[in-house]
Amino acid sequence: MAYLIALHSLAATIWVGGLFFLVGVLRPAASSVPLGERLPLLSIALGRFFLWVWIAIFTLLVTGYAMTGLLGGIAVVPAYINVMQALAWIMIALYAHMFFAPWKRVRAALAAGALADAGRAMNQLRLFATASLWLGLLIIAIATGGSYGLL
Repeated sequence: MAYLIALHSLAATIWVGGLFFLVGVLRPAASSVPLGERLPLLSIALGRFFLWVWIAIFTLLVTGYAMTGLLGGIAVVPAYINVMQALAWIMIALYAHMFFAPWKRVRAALAAGALADAGRAMNQLRLFATASLWLGLLIIAIATGGSYGLL
């Protein structure tokens, strides 16, 4: 169980920490860079980040359901674990949308040299990343405080 919790925590840290860096640090810092340089920079950063998110999602699902099984299953775990799980699926759905919709549009627009279109799609990514960040922080609060009565 200890290894599962450690891997689960590391995967969550990579995903949510990456979102924090993206939304709270990289995007604001990049706003001073001209659009023609900013969008390719953000695109490269997102491409690398998204690979790590896929790995994190896989790790979170495998370790999360393994721990749930070791604890006796979904029907017997404390309520906060099921709340955390439900919110995690919403976060995964948000990520899937980000990856398969606006991210796809960003890449296509940049390949076509359509900076305005890439900028609009990148703004959609920013909005989804911000929502995902807040959701991820909520999940972490529930995960760490749930056994102490937070929920």
